[in-house]
Amino acid sequence: MVSLESQFKALGDGGLPRHITLDGKVYRRRRTFKHGFLAAVALYRRGADRVVCKFHRKAPFFGTPLAWLGRRAADYESVVLEQLHDIEGVPRIRGRPSRCAVARDYVPGEPLTRDTEVNDQFFPRLFRMLREIHRHGIAYVDLEKSENILLGEDGRPHLIDFQIAFYVPDRLLGNTFPFRLIRKRLQEADRYHAGKHMRRIRPDLMTPEERARTRRKPALVRAANYFYSPLKEFFRWLKGKQ
Repeated sequence: MVSLESQFKALGDGGLPRHITLDGKVYRRRRTFKHGFLAAVALYRRGADRVVCKFHRKAPFFGTPLAWLGRRAADYESVVLEQLHDIEGVPRIRGRPSRCAVARDYVPGEPLTRDTEVNDQFFPRLFRMLREIHRHGIAYVDLEKSENILLGEDGRPHLIDFQIAFYVPDRLLGNTFPFRLIRKRLQEADRYHAGKHMRRIRPDLMTPEERARTRRKPALVRAANYFYSPLKEFFRWLKGKQ
């Protein structure tokens, strides 16, 4: 019998695989980071080599097949990572252990919080990274929470989750007015959130004018906060089921 709890897990009752294979080499699971509704993420290791593998939704939800969604999400994330492979702070994609999975380099470090101590170059590097990501026609989108920024053991910023990044290739109408406008607004929100985190963690590196600008939310951010508020309660409830 399928348990109620398993309905809210990306891989159902089966859980994460103990091993994955990349380029003919077998990696063993060492640590599970999360197993949520849309994805499960774990650390795998082979000797000194470590990779992080994300398994997108594969299990059905109360009988509704969702493996197709997981395949599309994995395809999308792998395309985005390929586009950004040459940017410092973006992990290198390592392969696709399955149709619903994407493996990338492991980045040792800790999620950024308000209490995190960072060096003087951390936020300038973060802004340079965002400029490069934006130059590739991509918006990161998920910078609202500081925990989505990783402080690496090297003291540098890293962005590791591109599941909801916004990217529409030019060949798929990405250069048309509606998509250019959406991308521009989302990139503006990226810069706002990065500045907000800088104001909270390293305000000493900002001028009074720069700090004031980070208190003025772009229209898209205000709208997102308004519509997302009721969803927060749903996600909290969903998390309690996992």
